[in-house]
Amino acid sequence: MFKSIRRTIIATVTALTLGLGGAVWATSAASAAPAKVSACSTAQLAVWVNLSEGSVAAGTTSWPLDFTNTSSHACTLFGYPGVSATNANGGQLGRAAARRPLLAAKTVTIGAGGTAHAYLFWLQVLNFTPSACKLGTASLLKVFPPNTRRADYTFFSLQVCKSTKPLFQYLFVSTVQPGVGHML
Repeated sequence: MFKSIRRTIIATVTALTLGLGGAVWATSAASAAPAKVSACSTAQLAVWVNLSEGSVAAGTTSWPLDFTNTSSHACTLFGYPGVSATNANGGQLGRAAARRPLLAAKTVTIGAGGTAHAYLFWLQVLNFTPSACKLGTASLLKVFPPNTRRADYTFFSLQVCKSTKPLFQYLFVSTVQPGVGHML
């Protein structure tokens, strides 16, 4: 008789334990479901040109254009940033960067404190006819993170063509990719 009672108690405790464990597991699984991560705003990002990872080939210099998430939560970027060279007052010099389809666009999630990058390409403007190109020097880059309407600025001095004619396109940019950019 005591064996029967003991077995009943053990069976009841086991059933309760499994039932509660299953409920806890179900709750944990539900709370662990990924939350929707919103798009990064300009205010959440610090933008900078990674000069130490620059490379030169055939009259073109490339640098990673890094986007660091300065907020306390993850956000996403997708596509091409908007980039233009400006003077110290923010006036655009020449044409904005054209898109260079080097890498396929994909949604990049940047964790708090994390970084993503695009590549910035600059053609040697001395290859153009100086008088037609209207040589100048930029002191800033104006950068719109993908799919935003507010820009950020980063210091960057480079020679530019102030002409806006398509022939004098000297800046190009790739899609945003995960991680800190490295030399191409």
